[in-house]
Amino acid sequence: MSALLLILLSAVLVNVMALTRLPSWRPFEAVTGTFKGAQGLAIASLLAIPLVAAISWSLSTWVLKPNGLGYLRTFVFVIVAVAVVPVVELIMRRDGRLQPQRPGFTLLVTTNSAVLGIALMVDARMQNIVDAVSFSVAMAVALGFLMLAFAAMHDRLQHADVPSVFRDAPLALVSAGIMALAFMGFTGLIQE
Repeated sequence: MSALLLILLSAVLVNVMALTRLPSWRPFEAVTGTFKGAQGLAIASLLAIPLVAAISWSLSTWVLKPNGLGYLRTFVFVIVAVAVVPVVELIMRRDGRLQPQRPGFTLLVTTNSAVLGIALMVDARMQNIVDAVSFSVAMAVALGFLMLAFAAMHDRLQHADVPSVFRDAPLALVSAGIMALAFMGFTGLIQE
């Protein structure tokens, strides 16, 4: 049980994929700037990432590795992501409470680097399906928290007295850098 809690805490605090692994990745860029748009993207990620990670880990462990097809891992994981994300969007549209606001919502979640990155990390690091799903859920929660934090910060900074030269992209990059430094403070908190 303590190993499972260690995996969850490690995923949330240390392995914040959006800030420490992929510095050029900005999913909040495509969000309309509203907190509600970021909320829909966070919920879609929370649904899609664990599904993709579980299916990818299962395929890799029970089909690809035993048959010596490990070189097809990335290709298969991309196909799984492309198949799962439209189903997640369909579920969100049917639910009706959270409507994706953009026509390219499926493309946005599918091309999200975290979906493929977490599937690859789960395949490389996790030994069983429970660890894989727990890790991917924790990473999806951390990613959702980051998207909501960036959207809230973006909304607040739109009304701040910022020189015109630093508005929009420069301000977002500086803010992302400061948040990345804050999260890097958790590095080494939990030994892997």
